[in-house]
Amino acid sequence: AEAADAATTSSEAVASASASASSEDVAASEDATSSEAASASEAAAALETEEREELLQFIQELSEKIEGKRKLRHQNSNFELPGEEHFARLDSNLKKNTAFVKKLKLFTATQLDGLLKELSALNLSKYISEICAALAEAKLKMTDVPAVVTLASKLHCTYADFDVHFLEAWQKALNIKGCDKISNPSKLRVDLRLFAELVSSGVIQMKPGLAQLGVVLVHLIAQDKDDHSNFSIILSFCRHCGEEYAGLVPHKMQQLSTKYGMEVPKSDFLNADKQLNLRTMLKGYFKALCKHVLAEQAELMSMTKTIRRIMECKGEISTEKREKCELMQAGFDKLLASAQSLSELLGEPLPELAKESECCNPGTVIDNMLDSAAFGVLDPWGDEETRSFYTDLPDLRQFLPNFSAPKVDLMEEPSELTEEAIDANIDAEMMDDDPPSSTSDTALENPGEESAAAAAAAATAATTTTTTATSPAEAEVKPQKMGSALMELGRQQQQQLPQNPSQSQTQLRHQFDTFLVNLFNCVNKELIDSAAIEFLLNFNTKNQRKRLTRTIFAVQRTRLDILPFLSRFVAIVHMCNTDVAADLSELLRKELKWHIRKKNQLNIESKLKIVRFIGELVKFGLFKKFDALGCLKMLLRDFQHHQIEMACAFVEVCGVYLYNCRDARLLMNVFMDQMLRMKTATAMDSRHSAQIESVFYLVKPPESSKREPTPRPPMHEYIRHVIFEELCKQNVERCIKMLRRIDWQDPETCSYAIKCLSKAYLLRFPLVRCLADLVSGLSSYQPRAITIVIDNVFEDIRAGLEIHSPRMAQRRIAMAKYLGEMYNYKLVESTHILNTLYSIISLGVSMDQSVVSPLDPPESLFRLKLACMLLDTCGPYFTSQATRKKLDYFLVFFQHYYWFKKSHPVFSKSENTSDLFPILVDHTYRDCLSGVRPRLKLYRSLEQAKTAIQHLQEKLYPQLKASTNNNAHEDSLATISEINELDEGATDEDSGSSNDQRERQAAAAGQEPEQPNDWTENDTEPLQPPSKSKEDIEFEQMYEKMTTDSYQERLKDPLKVTVKDIPVPMTARLQKKSYEQLTNCNSNSNLKTDGGGAPSSPGTDPPEMGSNGKSGGDAGGNGGGGGGGGGSAPGAVPFVLMVRGNKGGKQQFKQFVAPSDSHLVVNLKLQEQKTREEKEKVKRLTLNITERIEEEDYQESLLPPQQRNFTQSYYQKPNKHKFKHQKGAPDADLIFH
Repeated sequence: AEAADAATTSSEAVASASASASSEDVAASEDATSSEAASASEAAAALETEEREELLQFIQELSEKIEGKRKLRHQNSNFELPGEEHFARLDSNLKKNTAFVKKLKLFTATQLDGLLKELSALNLSKYISEICAALAEAKLKMTDVPAVVTLASKLHCTYADFDVHFLEAWQKALNIKGCDKISNPSKLRVDLRLFAELVSSGVIQMKPGLAQLGVVLVHLIAQDKDDHSNFSIILSFCRHCGEEYAGLVPHKMQQLSTKYGMEVPKSDFLNADKQLNLRTMLKGYFKALCKHVLAEQAELMSMTKTIRRIMECKGEISTEKREKCELMQAGFDKLLASAQSLSELLGEPLPELAKESECCNPGTVIDNMLDSAAFGVLDPWGDEETRSFYTDLPDLRQFLPNFSAPKVDLMEEPSELTEEAIDANIDAEMMDDDPPSSTSDTALENPGEESAAAAAAAATAATTTTTTATSPAEAEVKPQKMGSALMELGRQQQQQLPQNPSQSQTQLRHQFDTFLVNLFNCVNKELIDSAAIEFLLNFNTKNQRKRLTRTIFAVQRTRLDILPFLSRFVAIVHMCNTDVAADLSELLRKELKWHIRKKNQLNIESKLKIVRFIGELVKFGLFKKFDALGCLKMLLRDFQHHQIEMACAFVEVCGVYLYNCRDARLLMNVFMDQMLRMKTATAMDSRHSAQIESVFYLVKPPESSKREPTPRPPMHEYIRHVIFEELCKQNVERCIKMLRRIDWQDPETCSYAIKCLSKAYLLRFPLVRCLADLVSGLSSYQPRAITIVIDNVFEDIRAGLEIHSPRMAQRRIAMAKYLGEMYNYKLVESTHILNTLYSIISLGVSMDQSVVSPLDPPESLFRLKLACMLLDTCGPYFTSQATRKKLDYFLVFFQHYYWFKKSHPVFSKSENTSDLFPILVDHTYRDCLSGVRPRLKLYRSLEQAKTAIQHLQEKLYPQLKASTNNNAHEDSLATISEINELDEGATDEDSGSSNDQRERQAAAAGQEPEQPNDWTENDTEPLQPPSKSKEDIEFEQMYEKMTTDSYQERLKDPLKVTVKDIPVPMTARLQKKSYEQLTNCNSNSNLKTDGGGAPSSPGTDPPEMGSNGKSGGDAGGNGGGGGGGGGSAPGAVPFVLMVRGNKGGKQQFKQFVAPSDSHLVVNLKLQEQKTREEKEKVKRLTLNITERIEEEDYQESLLPPQQRNFTQSYYQKPNKHKFKHQKGAPDADLIFH
């Protein structure tokens, strides 16, 4: 009942906690929802305000426009013409009137005020036709239209026949023939709007004006059904005059007016029927326009596909197709934008366009093609170190004295990297017959010059340079500190110049010669940067730059390792002086062209040096990509013999860089495919085929097919997470509890847990011990599963011995370590470990050197490492007498196996048989044996090991025969139990980790006994705990509490040791002896008075007694009472008497001999006998109490949870705070275990 109440209370508490947590989650979600709703409402309110403002502005502008047109129309229809008296007062000068007409032909909106002033002062009655023609033929802008309408209204109200002449002039200007195309669409666009404005303003009569306007619109639409070239004219008319003539209002404004309930004003110029006719005609035109847009898109898509196909095949696009595609793209973008505007005005939707095309995207199709052709992220360098070498160059321009040249950028590339342009450039260059450079390898007629140059270089290499000592320091400084370092160096050089004013040119030349020689010794980044700094500071003259160029170009053909550093040197110098890089590039290009045109099979090393040098310069930007691709194209034209190797070397150096550059990627891709096709189609040497394939897959590595991992069930993921991620030294207990909670009754879950627990090689090596600890903790609850895990470990080790594969080396080492840790945690017996060790050195091993075993080849030493790993792990814990003896037997055979391997002919090519044996294996072997048996004497040869095995066999075989004869009379053979071995060495048995493990298992078993154990599945019934009364339980609890309190109190008391014996001081022991004492020492050496077994002290002179002395009989200690007198009788017992001096208080020691039957000796012996018996009694009680405690823990584990006593046991020490090491301190267990 109490348990039920407790369970009910706990469930209610859990329910209330979960309810409060859920309410908090609901409140948090409601707060988030309310905040999101508030932000959404604010955004909606802002949008509504913006839409209202836009609609109000549109309505206001439209109302002002309609009202202005209404007033102007009323003014032009209700006016009075001036009389003759008015015109008589005006000026009729011919010159002024002619000038006025000319001004009208060049009319602009800014001239309106001046023309109106002149119009009020001139009499233009005779020039009305000229004025009308001038206004109709004037080239106006859209901004001039309102001014022209104002001027025409003034003329219309002044002169009676103006409207007739004006209509005639417009009829001539708007005379459009059905078959002819419009010559000036821009003028017609302005004229059509101006004429419509004049009609709606009342300047031109409505009936003839509408008729003329209708004729023009009909002709425009009829002509524009195919190509829609007049679309801009019609769109401009709909935008400016559509509201008056067709009632067109933008679709967006219609929606906003409907949404907010506002009325859009309408013009009263035309009725709804006439507006409907024009609107119907415009909608028909829009439908035809939509069909035209779709046709244009289809044509553009077709061209896009064609271009894509060309780019995939050739890697380039011709200039004509590029320009045509760009023009078509621009035309389609413009047409689509205009169609969208007309769709907005008419309120008609546009048809859906194809989504697969790039037509609707901004930009050209070519750019989209190049973007889509990039396979992933383009990284021409591969790693940060390479990028730093080729891009991070020290910029010395601001630190050089008198340097004012502008910044020099890298070589500019041509605008188009096309194969046609490259072919044209190659054809032009191959026509030139340039001889090789005089400094090249092929131009040296005398082969001895090269050796002489090398000797001169070696002779001058010993000389020291003037400023080389400071250059490495300059290379190491940071960029912000480079300026100060260089300024200091320049200041030192300026100080040295006045001291040596007579320095000759010969000395400078000698210094530069030394610099050139040392330049080829700069084989790292710091040295080459220092050399560049030194050259720019000391030798930067035109003649020396030319000489430097020739020297770099003539680098020895075998020094391919220095080419990247020389290229970096040239790149640094190029930032200040461009002539070195330009001259060097030209020399290399001419040399390569001469080699290709020569077509000989000589000087392959020089050819490879040339192409590799070009490749390095390309990566520094000193050689144009266009020219580099041209060089590769030249090599591919005659792809045979040396040109194959040259092309492969070129691609190996800079192929990856060019392939990952955006402007050269497609063309490089074409050249690589061409190389592969030539290899397939041509019968070439296997070496050349291998080179081509190597560089091809270097530039274009094959894409590996990625397998999609099969998702695991959540329970499997949880098990893997606990074992392979959470498990560590600190949380083994937590992982045990987590794994105990899984459903071990489920076959699938149980099998997967066993599978994961059996794979120790998936863990980090230091965690293998933690996994063994985990398995040991689970063994008390799931013994059947742990048995399967142990079997899997043995099977895995056996399979590793039967399959010799170097790929399984790490797995086999981990499993051997796992097995050793299992023995340390008492999961397996020593017999199994020894059987495994014997299997390692015997399974599949051939002791005949003429027979090679596939499981253990002679050159394979892995089994030695495997045995050493297993011995290092569990060898020190073979502590019982029987196991130590068995392990000693194995070590004999193990040393024999070691010397058999070491003496094999594979590891000995001379008389010394250990010259080729790996020293690491030898050290591993010796360290292993020294750890297991520190005092073991190792064998020094194979013969000694064989002799030891023979002696061992002679010793053991008779015993084995005798035991076989004795056991033949018995019915059954009993198994040697591991417990017997433990009993033999109970005082020095296994390690503390095993004892801790057993205590942890017992404690864990006492915490959760309700967990079903697998051993209960046997037929035998489980033991029932004895029934106890309530009084017994209370008595046990009170007794436990009392003993715990007493134990805690005793722990607080300081430990006081009662000193019963006083040791003999060294001064008393080291006194001189007489000859008689020395001769009698051996006879009395067996007389002892110390119960602790301390050695007796030597005899001294005959004892003397002092009157004021004190007897030391009762103070005999571990050494004081054990002294034997040399001159005493056989039945006497010697003693040492300690007395105090009279004056100084210095202690003195006197010896005397007491008879063996005296009271002093008898009492002392009785006291020692009692002490010895008391110690034996305490020892027996200690051993018995351990067994009693284990029995009580077991009985308590069988009790129900309500009757358990969870207080701390009296024999357990209180938990003390574990000392935590400082952060970063090494883990001793991890290092030594």
